[in-house]
Amino acid sequence: MDIMDKNKLAVIISEDKHLQHVAGFLKAAAKKGGGVSVSVFITDKGVFLTENKEFISLLKELGGIIDNVSVCEHSCSVNGVVFRDEIFNYSSQFENAKIINELKENDRALLF
Repeated sequence: MDIMDKNKLAVIISEDKHLQHVAGFLKAAAKKGGGVSVSVFITDKGVFLTENKEFISLLKELGGIIDNVSVCEHSCSVNGVVFRDEIFNYSSQFENAKIINELKENDRALLF
């Protein structure tokens, strides 16, 4: 399946409270196989997950279905998150807007 044929899923994480739900959803997307392209954007209090070893391990495990995991650099600064892992793309809210703007009619966005 060509990447152009894939449905896109945008996962926006703005809280660090819902790791179980985020993990369950990403695992379900992985079971769907190559039919879905996932982009994750982490902002606000969600940036605390970037310091969570369980969350980092999950993202590395599911790397085959996740195209991009971006983190709001400003949110890290405001919340005092200084740990950096190479799995994350530290960027601005422009990346969030870009992910959402690229969604088509059959694509979906989830907010945690």
